[in-house]
Amino acid sequence: MEDRWGIVVTQLQDLYKLNDVADFESLDPKNMNFHSMSVNQLSELQLSLENRHSVNEKMQNYCRELVENIAYIVEHYPVQQEIKSELEYGGVSGGGESSGGLTGGGVGAGGVAGESSSVGRSFWTSQFNPSEPIEVGSDVAYKSKKTGEWIQCICTKVSGDGLRFEVKDPEPDEFGKPGGIFKCNSKEILLIPPVTSKKSQLPNYPINTKVLARYPETTTFYPAIVCGSKRDGTCKLRFDGEEEIDKETEVERRLVLPFPSRK
Repeated sequence: MEDRWGIVVTQLQDLYKLNDVADFESLDPKNMNFHSMSVNQLSELQLSLENRHSVNEKMQNYCRELVENIAYIVEHYPVQQEIKSELEYGGVSGGGESSGGLTGGGVGAGGVAGESSSVGRSFWTSQFNPSEPIEVGSDVAYKSKKTGEWIQCICTKVSGDGLRFEVKDPEPDEFGKPGGIFKCNSKEILLIPPVTSKKSQLPNYPINTKVLARYPETTTFYPAIVCGSKRDGTCKLRFDGEEEIDKETEVERRLVLPFPSRK
């Protein structure tokens, strides 16, 4: 349940950041004289509106996921258990130090909750995507040891040396139970750029570049080939194994990661 609360807090923080990025008050079409604008001014306005549309879509997705997570917490909140715990332990509860030397959220000495100050990085580096900082709350792609597939997770703990991690699958399993918690090393994790990343921080991939991208309406990343890029950075991709021949799929730029491979 604490992990689910952590996800909700992270989503609220991301929504707050997106609201700052949107800067809604800076555009007021009612007071604009389009006839007196130059071509460059109209192009800049078009780009601003496209960016706003993209941010609005992201905010809608975050709101949808936020509502689902809060609904889950309300439905599964152990009211009687919490009351009993407070009576027995004086209202202080929480996990202690985790195994494996990983540090993160929990209750430390003196019952004071704290967050990990450690920052990690991925083993894989690329000029097209940052490999650090990976910290508690970061969106990451984790390579499953069982299936070999890359799935979107949230980093929950980082080791002191920044090379070992604990990640949480935010999606429930097929039985509706909370997603699993996994431990991994720097070769089994990729940083997903924050939603607040600027376009200049995420350069376009050259055509025919092999990437790892999250397939729409899933949390799984699959190999794909870049076919092109839109003005807002959205990538046009051709996923490996797609049933429809030459089908191009558009994926948000931050969800298109460099394919991990040795040079």
